[in-house]
Amino acid sequence: MGRYFDNNMSNNPFETHGIEYLSASQINQYITNPAKWILTVSGFRDNFGSPAMWRGIAVDQATTESLYRDISIKRIQNLAKNIFDDKMYEADQQGIFYDKTKASKERDALQIYIDVAVPYFRELGTPIATQKKIKLEFDELPIPIIGYLDLQYEGIVRDIKTVNRMSSVIPASTCRQLAIYAHAEKCKPIIDYVYVTSKTQEVKSVTVPNLDGYLNEVKRAASNMMNLLSFSDDIVNVADLVFPNFDAWDWSENEKEAARKLWRI
Repeated sequence: MGRYFDNNMSNNPFETHGIEYLSASQINQYITNPAKWILTVSGFRDNFGSPAMWRGIAVDQATTESLYRDISIKRIQNLAKNIFDDKMYEADQQGIFYDKTKASKERDALQIYIDVAVPYFRELGTPIATQKKIKLEFDELPIPIIGYLDLQYEGIVRDIKTVNRMSSVIPASTCRQLAIYAHAEKCKPIIDYVYVTSKTQEVKSVTVPNLDGYLNEVKRAASNMMNLLSFSDDIVNVADLVFPNFDAWDWSENEKEAARKLWRI
């Protein structure tokens, strides 16, 4: 599992590189593309917006609001559109590039996602917590893993995913995320896929399997991240331990350009 770190020790590779906590997204990025994670640690941030992510945020927040207020579906749809519009406005104000055609399509699709999601989650009753901050600590790590769960009911944590295609298996990245929430709250984790296509509109609920296995992946990956950073206080030297694979799908052109500078290629 790696070296034991006391939280009071100054020998903290994460702190040296400006990392105060880990998240599921950081851990998943390291597993799928360690070079891209190192680029992020170096301070690079891609100036690129994601309409699909805005769609997920809008549906999540508007649906959650509907569980506490007796308002019509139409008003909830408008709320989702307002949340989406705020994300576009922020991107425009900050000069962040995004695909405007895709953004228009995602905004138009919000109505159907809300039509599907709200009745389903209202049927489940009022959750005991929403957007709850969780903090998970392990003896092997000098910093915590922090996240925010979508919905919590008695003995259950639920995560809302808006999708326009369904995989035959749950992505391991999602399983690791839910394993973190489940272990932190000692709850059963369920993923609620709000699935919308031209032919299908439904919520598919899936229980995350093999929680111990995925939690072990989280701990092993986080320990590996720590050991990698401990190689040097200089991220340039750390970068020399891996090499970027630009054939991977998740590199943007801006990231490739920045990575070529970091790796001197």
